Amino acid sequence: MKIFVIGPGGVGKSTSGKILAEKFGYELIDLDKEFLSQIGHIGSYIESFGYDNYAKKNSELFYTLLSKSNENTVIVLSSGFLVHKGLKELVFKHVKTLKDNGVSILLLPSRDANETIEIVVKRQLGRGFGLIESNEREKIKERFAKYLKYGDIQIFSKAKPEIIADLMVDELVRFNV
Repeated sequence: MKIFVIGPGGVGKSTSGKILAEKFGYELIDLDKEFLSQIGHIGSYIESFGYDNYAKKNSELFYTLLSKSNENTVIVLSSGFLVHKGLKELVFKHVKTLKDNGVSILLLPSRDANETIEIVVKRQLGRGFGLIESNEREKIKERFAKYLKYGDIQIFSKAKPEIIADLMVDELVRFNV
């Protein structure tokens, strides 16, 4: 079964997803890393072509990777994959694809929007991407309620990635994966 890891940047999707894949002996696909290696720097792409074009190109890449992946794969999705502003048809297609192809796990540090904003923004700014704090706050504030609509499994934790991966395993076992 394919496992899709979703949520905003800075919640540990890539690290926890990698640990989860190792625990299950699954293949790992990290959509952001694939975009970087196959297309280019995400920020530069957005700057050159705009966010909507990035979202469409990222979606195209996702479907290519999905079609080539085996059944036992953890796929870590980009932060905006299910919350693209203004691209409702694309988001609808993504949601349907996740439902039809596996189980999705939402990762957030807290059920509280303000706490999530503080944690995610601090982590994102510490990653050295040159992000602007006010933009990151606004993005997470705008997307938080949208994220809560998704995830067959939802995990709210500020724990280290190893512990989050263990929580994911526990929930997947309950989900009969």
